[in-house]
Amino acid sequence: MSERIVIIGGGAAGYFAAIACAEAQPEAHIVILEKGKDVLGKVLISGGGRCNVTNACFDPRELVTHYPRGEKELLGPFHKFQPGDTMEWFADRGVELKIEPDNRVFPVTDSSATIADCLKEIASSTGIKVHTSAGVKSFTQLEDERWEVTTSHGQTYIANQLMIGAGSSKAVWDNLKKLGHKIVPPVPSLFTFNSKDERIKGLSGISVPNATVQVAASDLEASGPLLITHWGFSGPAILRLSAWGARELNDRFYRFPILINWIGRDEDEVLADFNDEKKHSGKKRIGNHAHYGIPLRLWKSMIAGAGIKNTAT
Repeated sequence: MSERIVIIGGGAAGYFAAIACAEAQPEAHIVILEKGKDVLGKVLISGGGRCNVTNACFDPRELVTHYPRGEKELLGPFHKFQPGDTMEWFADRGVELKIEPDNRVFPVTDSSATIADCLKEIASSTGIKVHTSAGVKSFTQLEDERWEVTTSHGQTYIANQLMIGAGSSKAVWDNLKKLGHKIVPPVPSLFTFNSKDERIKGLSGISVPNATVQVAASDLEASGPLLITHWGFSGPAILRLSAWGARELNDRFYRFPILINWIGRDEDEVLADFNDEKKHSGKKRIGNHAHYGIPLRLWKSMIAGAGIKNTAT
């Protein structure tokens, strides 16, 4: 008798788990239950629609240091399957990937649909069934150690194995608690910052390559590319800061001042540069020439914000 495997969650984790099961047990009956109307929604929007598949860091001991939490718990799994294995997995299935200068890995098509389509096609070819609009209401273990899974519409599935890939489902958390699992209260991570600061008004789309962003009165700090958006700030520096500071920022109710070093250089070093330039080019108007690769519109906004006249030398 072939096994029936039910997987809760039609995201990247659910699909990857389902495919791994199908390839290891071709005779198994595998069903993915997805609460929403569509699957792989977060895959399609990740990386700005390009899908940041993984990062080119191949030493598990180094890799775990890039995770804000769970370093100890992740080390073992990464010794078994790490980014190099992920890249090989997709390459073996016809998806060509590329490594960008910051070590992020994307499909060469620069389209997240390439990744989503790959997962869907493999699932279909291996006989995996996908049921959408099938939110799980409960799951309980029967006396024969099989699982009874009930959806919000009252449909019941009996499974020999149950896998959970639904990270944001309260119903799933509650069921896991009943089974004796400890659930650490989740908080948002990898989010952008909202800001109404007048100094960035009208500067949407401007970016700098190596800013340092710090949460005031905190040890939280991150460096990297920074992007000004219609609503505030985004980019790798902001996303990294939100990930590492997820719990502290939640404790602050997401209201906090930030300090931005737009060029990532030491203040004394910059002052020395300006003093030297003043000696040799003292008649140059400060507002006419941006420094350190800062876009001119941002430079002028910074000058105005500092109370310096555009005509100053």
